[in-house]
Amino acid sequence: MMDIDDKLEMIANQLDNISDLIGLNLNTSDIKKSDELDRLYFLTDYIKRLTTDLKNISDDIRKRNDAK
Repeated sequence: MMDIDDKLEMIANQLDNISDLIGLNLNTSDIKKSDELDRLYFLTDYIKRLTTDLKNISDDIRKRNDAK
């Protein structure tokens, strides 16, 4: 059974992969500069921030468990 910190890290990695795929698709798409494109870039950045937050939480949990 996975610990909570491992689960959080797994989710963070999956979100990171999704963000990378969105970014790759945005770079190769032919969507013109528009509000829609701006929103997609915003969502990609937001996913990256969530990923970082989840990884930090996972690290904090792991450190607390190691200190016990």
